[in-house]
Amino acid sequence: MTAIDLIAAALPPASPPEASYPGICCVTGAECSTVARNLVIKPSFTNYDLLAAPTSDRAGLAAWRVMNHAPARQSLWFCDGLEFRLLKRVDARKLVLDSVTAAHWSGYVTTSYKKHGALRCPVNTGARQVWLFEMLRVDCSDRDAVAEMWGRLRTAQDAGISRAMLESLDISPAYLAKIGWKLWREFERWAADRLQSPLYRFLCYFLPSREELHCHENSPPQISRA
Repeated sequence: MTAIDLIAAALPPASPPEASYPGICCVTGAECSTVARNLVIKPSFTNYDLLAAPTSDRAGLAAWRVMNHAPARQSLWFCDGLEFRLLKRVDARKLVLDSVTAAHWSGYVTTSYKKHGALRCPVNTGARQVWLFEMLRVDCSDRDAVAEMWGRLRTAQDAGISRAMLESLDISPAYLAKIGWKLWREFERWAADRLQSPLYRFLCYFLPSREELHCHENSPPQISRA
């Protein structure tokens, strides 16, 4: 099963603009009912490396349905095969921190709103918790690791270290004097080896905004380790 199949199963039925017949889907590689490839792969498409059967001139109905569904490319989303749900950042954060319990699911988080997340998203089963964050696959399956990193980031944020500083480990001398050298040095030592990891970058994205903190919503959410 691919994310394309999962999303297609959750979307309302729709009829393609031409009759379909059996063929090989250029997107998924599956033998299925297909339509002309150009109804799915448009001239602006550049990610041919993501196609399972790039030489096929046909595209499956599932691929046609999903690739022409703009929210799958222009939104944060979650799908379990029963529901295709558009997410806000706070909704996605809750799913990431609480963990997902669906039998099969995919989740996509974007800041560019331009990519076909469905082409890249893994399908999770069991205890596997892998999200697609832009082009990064972020493994959140180790719930203890997620909880420990989230707690560290939130503690640092509450101590006065901004999201930009957490993301770059770049701090001005004036701000260093404000929060204290000892606090910063301790965090920097912990974060230095983690800064470029997908999980670190992913969790930094979910840190509460100034508005959230101002509204007293700055307590770290409870994280499931199941």
